[in-house]
Amino acid sequence: MNIPLLHRLRDAQGAFVSIAELGDGEAFDSVQTDLDELERFGFVLESHPYRGVAYRGPAARLCPDQIEHELGTRRVGRRIAVWNRVISTNDLAANAAASKANEGLVILAEEQTAGRGRRGRQWVAPTGSSLLMSVLLFPSESLAEAGWLTALGAVAVAEVVAAWTGLDARIKWPNDVRIAGRKIAGILVERGEGAVIGIGLNANLSQADFPTELHETATSLRILMGETVDRSELVRALIRRLDAWYDRGWSLGPDALNPAWRDRSEHLGQMVEVATPSGSHVGRLVDLDLRRGLTLAESDQDGRARQFSIRDVLTLTPCNDGAGPGPNAPIVAP
Repeated sequence: MNIPLLHRLRDAQGAFVSIAELGDGEAFDSVQTDLDELERFGFVLESHPYRGVAYRGPAARLCPDQIEHELGTRRVGRRIAVWNRVISTNDLAANAAASKANEGLVILAEEQTAGRGRRGRQWVAPTGSSLLMSVLLFPSESLAEAGWLTALGAVAVAEVVAAWTGLDARIKWPNDVRIAGRKIAGILVERGEGAVIGIGLNANLSQADFPTELHETATSLRILMGETVDRSELVRALIRRLDAWYDRGWSLGPDALNPAWRDRSEHLGQMVEVATPSGSHVGRLVDLDLRRGLTLAESDQDGRARQFSIRDVLTLTPCNDGAGPGPNAPIVAP
């Protein structure tokens, strides 16, 4: 597929471009063949007998050629596989962990029949509406903690969502990304031979696509932006952010991610209840650190600070947050 031709049409920002300009000296038939291929895939083009061709919209389905074209990543996105229908993208990525040559493999699907959220909860989305994505990594020992990998996925998603919408994207402990208290994405990390970061991001869902019980607690890029988004370009942006942070972790160590993760936290400065194997603790969350854990100024200890290792935190619940989905809420359906 002629992706440079597609980019030239997009760069015209809706204006018509003549066939002669598009062809750069190539024969009319050759250019027309490329245009026909783009239209067959699903890109929306408008043709005019004298003015040429104008770009009118992205393909509804994910386009592997568009995603891979000049992606420029070092680790994540070395290979990309797009499936129409799978049981679980995480399962496919885990199966590929038999070979370390698959480091950075990205699995994408238009539909999952048995996707998972945290603690085995169901994770579903209407076909072609979302990013259903899993990334296979073989991290160094210092990067292999599930908490760090979850933070990696959450920070990358939050940055992309914020860049696309211009809104403040926050991370709700431990694995949700939210806008103004409404869930737009979730992260699920599973480890075996390698580590798999599963990401579900609500892209082109309308309000009617959500179950009634989630109308007040979930959102999508389409709802926030008022238009259909190009999911292939969204994937490209997300792969690049994942790669940048993962590569920085390899180069600078796991602490390099900490400031971005801390600053995106929805809970920092709030009164929260932290459940641990030894019991529950209530206080103000005064600090977050991927290595040192959570620092809580406990109410029953006259505000004295106490630290909790991330792996010891079972749940973290804002005491004043009765609206918004819980940390284990599914992406689209309960």
